[in-house]
Amino acid sequence: MMITTVFLDIDNTLWWFERNSEKALATTFKMMGCGEWCRSYDTFHDHYEHFNHNLWQQYNQGLVEKEVLEVRRFEQALEACNYCCDDVDELAQAMNAYYLDQLVKHDALVPGAVELLQYLHGKGYELNVISNGFKGVQEKKLEAGGMNRYITHVVLSEDCGVTKPRQGIYDYAMRLCGARPEQIVMIGDDPTTDIPGAHDAGWDTIYLNMRGIDCPLAHHTVTSLLEIKNLL
Repeated sequence: MMITTVFLDIDNTLWWFERNSEKALATTFKMMGCGEWCRSYDTFHDHYEHFNHNLWQQYNQGLVEKEVLEVRRFEQALEACNYCCDDVDELAQAMNAYYLDQLVKHDALVPGAVELLQYLHGKGYELNVISNGFKGVQEKKLEAGGMNRYITHVVLSEDCGVTKPRQGIYDYAMRLCGARPEQIVMIGDDPTTDIPGAHDAGWDTIYLNMRGIDCPLAHHTVTSLLEIKNLL
């Protein structure tokens, strides 16, 4: 591969979103007193995860705005748990704000994240990240483990107005870093947002498959970050 530039996804590729989010959500449930009316945290968690997943799919397709996603996921979870007070919107906004504040206080990383960044940086690659995550939150995640010291450009969908996997965000990324498609490789864990758009943009792709979900479009598939050393 004649690669000079590496783009990486953030959530569940470098920063272990699932583990950190679980801790933040459990703390939010407790501190907001949700146990007083919801029969269990597990019930709330399952509803939240369902609605959050659906809303993120819509957000990635440009069908809902960030502000709608953030609040509606909690509203829907509250309503599914039979919370019927008039302040559901106010409570949802408060829960979202508290959750996001707690989220970036946790710093679990995907195994091998810092070691891989150190390795790639030492090999002379320009390292960048590209994410649909929210501005102000994603930057704080990159501070975990000192990952930000290796990153040149942070490309967020909020900055260019286009979400992965739509073409515009890849065009924006290429203009920003000044690299041609054949010089770029994308590393990501999501077979629906990380790989298809980069593939269609002419980038090489490395799919981090830690959940056993196939991604036929990927040029290369690994099951751990450190396997990437064998490719770059």
